[in-house]
Amino acid sequence: MPAVTLDEVRLSSASWRRMLEATPVVNEAAQVTPDGPGLAVTVPLQAPPGRAKPLSWLLLARKERTVRLDALGKQVWDLCDGTRTVEGIVDAFAQRHHLTFHESRVSVTEYLKRLVQRGALAVALVEPSDAPEVDASPSEEADPSDPASEPAP
Repeated sequence: MPAVTLDEVRLSSASWRRMLEATPVVNEAAQVTPDGPGLAVTVPLQAPPGRAKPLSWLLLARKERTVRLDALGKQVWDLCDGTRTVEGIVDAFAQRHHLTFHESRVSVTEYLKRLVQRGALAVALVEPSDAPEVDASPSEEADPSDPASEPAP
């Protein structure tokens, strides 16, 4: 069976829903500085596992990575406040730039994915058990003979 990359997999509607309900969170170790109309986000890098200390002394490894965001990237970054979901960020971006939700979703989700890969953001997923339960049972009509079902004054 051939290997399949994540980019080749079509997400089911349940996967899209779960991804849109996720909340992007800024890496607490990131240092953010203005960079023209955008931002420079510097994140520390961890040493690769298995690299022995004497070897790391001989090889100069980068200790941090700087990700430069343009003006549009800064807008998306500013929306990642830890309270908005991916869907909320997509909606806000779509409204600001007069795009449809689906046009915005393509750009914003790809951009967020790259920021996560570069260590600038993390994504907090909502577990199915953490999601608020919705009562899907039909509402019952009030029983006129039951005093507990009368509306409060």
